[in-house]
Amino acid sequence: MTSPFEFAPVLFAVFWKSGIALGSALCISRMLRNRSADLRRMVFSTTIVAMLVAAAATPMLPRWTAVTPLWLHLQRPAPAAVAEPSVTRAIAGDAAELTARPVPQTPSRQIDLTAWLIPSIWFAGAAMLLTRFVISLWRLYRIRKTSDAVTDAGLLANVARFGRRVRVWRNDAIGAPVTWGIVWPTVLVPAGFEDLPAESRDAVMRHELAHIQAHDFLFRGLAEIAHALIWFQPLMWIVRRQLREEQELACDNRVLAAGGKASAYAKLLLDWDARRGMNSSIAVGISHGSCLKRRLYALLDTDLRRDAVGGAAVAGALLLALAAALPLAAISLAQAIPVQPAAAQAGQPVHPARLPALRQKPAQLAQAQIAPPPVPAPAPQPAAQPAVRPRFDVVSIRPCKPGVSSGPGTPTYGGDSSPGRLHIGCGILADTDNTGMIQAAYNRYAGGYLNSFRMIPIEGGPDWIHSERFEIDATSDAHPSLLMMQGPLMQTILEDRFKLRIHRETRLGPVYELALGKGSPKLKPLQDESCVPPIIGGPLPPLAPDQRRCRNMLYPRGVEMEGGTLSMLAGLLGMALDRPVIDKTGITSYFEIHLVFSPDDFAGARPATNEPGAPAAVRAADAPGIFQAIQEQLGLRLVPAKGPVDVLVIDHVERPSEN
Repeated sequence: MTSPFEFAPVLFAVFWKSGIALGSALCISRMLRNRSADLRRMVFSTTIVAMLVAAAATPMLPRWTAVTPLWLHLQRPAPAAVAEPSVTRAIAGDAAELTARPVPQTPSRQIDLTAWLIPSIWFAGAAMLLTRFVISLWRLYRIRKTSDAVTDAGLLANVARFGRRVRVWRNDAIGAPVTWGIVWPTVLVPAGFEDLPAESRDAVMRHELAHIQAHDFLFRGLAEIAHALIWFQPLMWIVRRQLREEQELACDNRVLAAGGKASAYAKLLLDWDARRGMNSSIAVGISHGSCLKRRLYALLDTDLRRDAVGGAAVAGALLLALAAALPLAAISLAQAIPVQPAAAQAGQPVHPARLPALRQKPAQLAQAQIAPPPVPAPAPQPAAQPAVRPRFDVVSIRPCKPGVSSGPGTPTYGGDSSPGRLHIGCGILADTDNTGMIQAAYNRYAGGYLNSFRMIPIEGGPDWIHSERFEIDATSDAHPSLLMMQGPLMQTILEDRFKLRIHRETRLGPVYELALGKGSPKLKPLQDESCVPPIIGGPLPPLAPDQRRCRNMLYPRGVEMEGGTLSMLAGLLGMALDRPVIDKTGITSYFEIHLVFSPDDFAGARPATNEPGAPAAVRAADAPGIFQAIQEQLGLRLVPAKGPVDVLVIDHVERPSEN
């Protein structure tokens, strides 16, 4: 079992985007340090609101990708061609070339704790802070239920002047006034508040009503929610504290602007600070001991500006914050690297042709363990000049007439190609179903060998790359193989003659995970002498006269695999569905797979071969849908999830230059 959501890239994106927004707010607040506290409060409040709105609107925003330079390692660049995982481990004590196909074993269910570690840590922190927020709201509700309404006519008349439906209550359990509420604001005063001098009562009520007028309780609650969701962002802790301090300073300024004396009000703050207030993380009130010293200095500073911010300024600031936050939320980073063929990885699947040498050690074969190989470390770059890329000696490109194609069901690459000579009859750069010369050159045969069973989406480029076709004839005196010509040598044609510039990105998007079903998998192991399975990510070794390669094919009504892994099956299923399929079974053995499903669920428009040539097993008229067929016939299941999706992005392309 693996994590259903890739948290690491999401949290990284949230971290740097929120860091930009909160850091900008702190910088602006610093530049406004000689202005009024009400202005700085507006900066922090609008920043938090814009962040939450942008986060909620992110799924509906267009996706913009910012290509970062090579030296800026904000994320690990995706390799140009990812080889499928190998399925064997070398047997200890054997020679370097002596590897063995693993003995099929019944797979066991495993829980990948590493995949769940990051989301578990985030969820624990968010749950703790959200729980504290809910408990604070519940305590305010409970203390309101046990309070008595204030009946002092003078106090109520003072409150009514503000034109809001403010409720004033009294409770013996608190020592200092507090305020909360959005639709029905509530001011809670301690016992004996009516007996205080009129000047002191008016100053306290002006402070509390200033909180209500500025909607401080609402913004403080939003800050607590943002704090709980991005608690791993240290700037959020700073902004949360700064917002509270600016709220109190702004309300103090409004008390002085209403005619209060600074010295008398400062003495009042000292008196109320000595009393026991209410323990709440969201309620606002005059007693806020964490910034008392700063408030006293601000009260006695005669040069400090105390002007208030109007509603039009707040609306304008919120629009500006949203105008900056929404594009920031839509941006994703990708490191631009040239698409280069992936090197063959060690530990590739072993062909049955090499098994006779291994049969001399049956005891060791019985003890061989099945384990996925470790991810190979990136190869160090050589200090010397890079080798010259292979290229054809002669290349001829001619545009085909409109409407002329290679015909349905006919391979893009002509059958008259041979080692050293490549002929493409009216091929297309990038068809609407992600096939074409770009797909073959930069993905399927990127390293000069079969690199992947998957089709990678192609984005960007003008419309003509999906409609115009070209006939290509190319020859090389070095006599490279057909796969080498379709891959690396075709890359040089596309880059030299079509001026193609392309890079590869890995994004988070919808995928299907191929997982184990409830029971045991219904998989038939590959027989030793049946056929030689293909190798993914490496050159194919020569066959003996009596050997043939396994055919793994996708048809509109099913899949026929004479010998392949479940990772290869996932690649074929991704061509039949509307999203990529990722193998999450953990099974790395070779199997013979015969899967029959209804064509109604077949979303792909690119069958691997013509329907008349398909085996009779995949021509059943009453076959179930693909999801049901995988579960019933293979004991596996397809689970919708979020995962990494590779995309080839065209940066620039031109029509081919003349011969």
